[in-house]
Amino acid sequence: MFFKPLSSTMAVMAETRLHVIARVFFSCLFACMLLIVIAGIAQHTYSEVFMYSTLALLWWHFTFAKRQVTFDLQSQQITIKISSLYLLTQQVIPIRNIAALQLRSRASSGNGGRAYELLIVMHTQTEPLKFEFGGLYQMQSLGKQIADFCNIPFLNQLD
Repeated sequence: MFFKPLSSTMAVMAETRLHVIARVFFSCLFACMLLIVIAGIAQHTYSEVFMYSTLALLWWHFTFAKRQVTFDLQSQQITIKISSLYLLTQQVIPIRNIAALQLRSRASSGNGGRAYELLIVMHTQTEPLKFEFGGLYQMQSLGKQIADFCNIPFLNQLD
């Protein structure tokens, strides 16, 4: 996701074009596989039909899944919405309760690569909120942009 200011008081985090293209590609690929299976549905048992219909439902949600992050300086809130065909969850974080944004190295899954996460450190919580993860340059850039826009400190734990 990348940070996009809309005005001096509003900004959003939008999906990159690569994310959208990848989701559409995998969604179409899965739809084709599902259509091939459905063509021979008469020879399947009821439990298999139930499994395929459940997979079709999950595919449908995957196709329309969207994460929307809105930064509103006027109301002093960061709103994170996750939706598919309907709203799945919504989290509102008051900007005045944020102590800092923190960048730190993320535990990697043994592939030798490095991953980094951007965390929101709150005044009232001992454990920071996980906000975003990705490559080093991407997370440094995103953290600096958000910190500058919201006027909060940015802590780079890697320096």
